[in-house]
Amino acid sequence: MAYHDDLLKQARQLVHVSPPTQASLRRAVSSAYYAAFHFLISEATCNWNNVDLAASDNAKLQAALGRAYDHGVMKTASNSILNLRDFPFTSEKAQVVKDLRFVARTFSQLQEDRHFADYNLTKDLDPTDALDRVKFAEKIFSTWPSVRSEPIAQAYLVSLVVKNRK
Repeated sequence: MAYHDDLLKQARQLVHVSPPTQASLRRAVSSAYYAAFHFLISEATCNWNNVDLAASDNAKLQAALGRAYDHGVMKTASNSILNLRDFPFTSEKAQVVKDLRFVARTFSQLQEDRHFADYNLTKDLDPTDALDRVKFAEKIFSTWPSVRSEPIAQAYLVSLVVKNRK
């Protein structure tokens, strides 16, 4: 099982701890975000497969690339996909654009939710809200395959590692 799958499984387990505690709910939200984070990194680094490399060399290359990803750059890239002026996607299929924007918007929101769960102790996390965050991460996993092979999805994956210099 891939690391991101393990994190999503952990998030599901934590959100269903009974009785719920702030620790389990907050860790569930954090795990849900990290599941989505590592899922997108995995999808992006899989694009750098090279059949000429030995399997162990390929795994090392993917691991090195995975360490190049930055939470802030990924959030900025996800938010920029939502900007209709910068990315009108006029020649793309409407459903593909909708699904890609869902992934980007949800990833960005999960990052904010993770930050709240990990650092803001002024307000208790509601069990229903925590469950919703886990479900949103699951939806990223289930939505992505429908756009994975589309050029705009591939461009999005590249944008997750390339800092925008505007």
